[in-house]
Amino acid sequence: MDIEGFMNGKAPQTILTDQNMCLKEAIAMEMPAIKHAFCIWMIVAKFPSWFNANLGERYSVWKAEFYRLYNLESVEDFEQGWRDMVNSFGLHANRHIANLYNSRSLWALPFLRSHFFAGMTTIGQSMVINAFIQRFLSAQTRLAQFVEQVAFAVDFKDQTGEQQTTQQNLQNICLKTGAPMESHAVRILTPFAFSKLQEQLLLAAHYASFPMEDSFLVTYHTKTEGGRKVYWAPKEEIISCSCHQFEFSGILCRHALRVLSTGNCFQIPDMYLPIGWRRISMPSAKPLQSAPNDHAERVQQLQNMVSSLITESAKSKEKLDLAKEQVSILLSRIRAQPISLQGVRDMSTINRNF
Repeated sequence: MDIEGFMNGKAPQTILTDQNMCLKEAIAMEMPAIKHAFCIWMIVAKFPSWFNANLGERYSVWKAEFYRLYNLESVEDFEQGWRDMVNSFGLHANRHIANLYNSRSLWALPFLRSHFFAGMTTIGQSMVINAFIQRFLSAQTRLAQFVEQVAFAVDFKDQTGEQQTTQQNLQNICLKTGAPMESHAVRILTPFAFSKLQEQLLLAAHYASFPMEDSFLVTYHTKTEGGRKVYWAPKEEIISCSCHQFEFSGILCRHALRVLSTGNCFQIPDMYLPIGWRRISMPSAKPLQSAPNDHAERVQQLQNMVSSLITESAKSKEKLDLAKEQVSILLSRIRAQPISLQGVRDMSTINRNF
């Protein structure tokens, strides 16, 4: 089946697969712009057969160290930690360790945090997704049949009260911080997304922020070294953290939330409440669903580019000034462009959904 035809001409931003080098080569050839990663759950599931006999009683200790390395934020820390792990456990000649290291950019979080995966590369989330998929999948299942079965299951849940359950969950949500940002977010985000943001809000209280020349340094309250750099432009409502959690999961990190709180920001900027994490009933979630596919594709492409522009521009005052200057010029040129009849129809369709 042609991938473009199946996806209405729209390619995904990211794709997760098994640790299969043939798939890796095919994806790189057919969809070079997509970020490809290996599903960590599928890798970890093979560990007992790979390492249990080799490591014996040390297997559990090695596995804990692997998880620690997997969750690191810094590529440099990962590289050093991996070398230390190989030396400590005497795994220099192990072919599985060599293969894992050679493909590290496809599964280790330090290499993936700048790409949006909605948290699906975490081991727990991968297990949940895998269990759901296994309900519909067998060696004889065709792709079209699989998609139809999944769609039917989702529709059935909606028809049997999924929306009522979601509404009940919203009513039962407990606010824990008393912060205005928490009260703002609970009205907009889905229960799942809000619970993830609430976790970060609670953790933010344990951090201190220190203004620097062009950013903030955010550290855990008991630590005097390390920390994360947060770039915050209040007028433009742009914020970016060196941990890249928002880019990776779509949820603002504790470091950014600490800076927003310190800066007397009482609402989370709209661009950091992604449409994918909002309740379906929110008006802002409708335009892309209701608009024609070609227009929705153009909007999505532009949103992706703007997101990258924001992340880079927020890193310094010089970058931000340059971005504002160039965007102003670009906006003037776009406004001067004539709009086709189809473009008017597309905009009319969107405006009716507000």
